[in-house]
Amino acid sequence: MNSISLDAVAALTGIGRSTLWRKLADGALAKGEKDARGRATVALADVLGLIGEGTRVAFSDADLAVLLQADAGDAQAQADIGALLQVHGGREAALYWLQAAAEQGSAEAMQWLGTAHAAKGTEQGDQLAVMWIAKAAALGHPIARRQLDGLLQGAAVGPADGGAQPAT
Repeated sequence: MNSISLDAVAALTGIGRSTLWRKLADGALAKGEKDARGRATVALADVLGLIGEGTRVAFSDADLAVLLQADAGDAQAQADIGALLQVHGGREAALYWLQAAAEQGSAEAMQWLGTAHAAKGTEQGDQLAVMWIAKAAALGHPIARRQLDGLLQGAAVGPADGGAQPAT
């Protein structure tokens, strides 16, 4: 039986941990064995029907394999699942996976995380967007570099690569 951590279930479904524990206790969700990191797990098959409304992703078998890798801590898989969820309307769940991958140094996740925060349209979201995009650009991520160049040129600061400003 494939199982996924309770934290990942909470992120994917938007259901609180205490509610998930109650569902495990009353048998509404099948409890899996603790994972390699000692975390409580839930049967993956039970989780798929609970994924938050507004998320338009239908996980393929390949996506589910990547999801399990992401839950095991693989940064690339976390970035991939985060991007998949972001594109398909699972923005809150995407933030969980993108944050996890960005904290492990994934420039791809940092760029996606910055874009996700920018989409919030809040001052705090904009600040987080610039921070994550700048971190990704500093690691050489090409899309983040272009995004940062656009932001810096808009602020009349100069391009992120230190090159000359275009003549006007």
